[in-house]
Amino acid sequence: MAGSPLWALDVYGRVFSLSAARGRWRRAADLLLELKRVTGSQQCCWGIGCDQHVYLHVYPSQPPIRHQEETYENQRWNPVDGYTDTLLPTDRWQWTDEWGLNPQPLHSFVLPSANWEWEGDWYVDDESCGRESSETVGWEYAVDFPTTFTKEKKWNSCVRRRRWLRYRRYKALGSWAKLPLDRARPPPEPYTDISCGGWDMSDSPEKHISLWAVSQQGMLWFRTGIRQQNPEGTCWEPIQVPREVAQVSAGPKDLLWVVLWDGQLLARTGISKDCPKGSSWELVQPPNQKGAVHVAVGISVVWAVTKDNRVWFRRGVNSHNPTGSGWISIGGEMLMLSVGPSDQVWGVGSDDRTVYFRHGVTATEVTGRSWVAVSCLRCHLFHVAVSCPSSRW
Repeated sequence: MAGSPLWALDVYGRVFSLSAARGRWRRAADLLLELKRVTGSQQCCWGIGCDQHVYLHVYPSQPPIRHQEETYENQRWNPVDGYTDTLLPTDRWQWTDEWGLNPQPLHSFVLPSANWEWEGDWYVDDESCGRESSETVGWEYAVDFPTTFTKEKKWNSCVRRRRWLRYRRYKALGSWAKLPLDRARPPPEPYTDISCGGWDMSDSPEKHISLWAVSQQGMLWFRTGIRQQNPEGTCWEPIQVPREVAQVSAGPKDLLWVVLWDGQLLARTGISKDCPKGSSWELVQPPNQKGAVHVAVGISVVWAVTKDNRVWFRRGVNSHNPTGSGWISIGGEMLMLSVGPSDQVWGVGSDDRTVYFRHGVTATEVTGRSWVAVSCLRCHLFHVAVSCPSSRW
């Protein structure tokens, strides 16, 4: 992937990226951009700005993101004027969805944010790639609403409909764009942490991504509707948590852990492709009495940092046992950790604020062997996030 596999933030909120192809750090093109958290997937990444807004960055190497809007034009026949848009009071609206349950006039479709643009105007879909047919002009006929529509016009075809299409394209590829506020909802509380995952729960080509965020008040939020053709998602939904949350970490599959304000941890259970938000929580005691301040999860691993900056590994974690069975102390002192999709581990040193990579992590030696410094940045870092697909370093 030509995108940036590793993101780093310094204490001033400046954003840096490092890719295996480049081999060196590069600062984000937007010099005014300041982030305090960042999280990445295979197609895009999100960040929390110092201005409290959530930002989205879709990698420029991704194919064009196009979304199809559709609506149906409905008409009824009468003996005087033939087919017209004058419908019976009991009929559906003139412009509706496919099933006639919701009104959808052409002017009701608006771009979800300034990050999108229309590719063209509305056109009739007649199965000819947008070109109007001289025979049907896209009309389908039926005896009445609602029933089965066909292309063939019969003597008793009292109603007809045709589908109109319009495409919009995501135009903010390769740049950091503000995530739009949810329509008809009050602005959310400022977020303090963010994490994405879940894209490997299904083998479907259409990857759905789970985005989680923690607010200043300790609430946990889930962003619905994120997929490849809709990277911005739809809206934020609150997730019930028994106590206030300080930090969240989601893995590529079904692992999700949170750190509570008191230093204890919770593991989310019941997460699946059909239930991405999960169903319940299980309490996990911290590695030591000082309590946890940070947790990082991968496909089948969980790492934690306690308040004394010690690093811990949770053994026995898998999809059937998301809580694991016990903690193992790992050498080194870290400020925070980030686990990549291949369970490779990165961290920020607590003393020198540089980036470290956990050397020797394999499928049989999941804890690795040693920490190797990789940062050449002349600044103090406080956050890193891995977004590479599965590359080994």
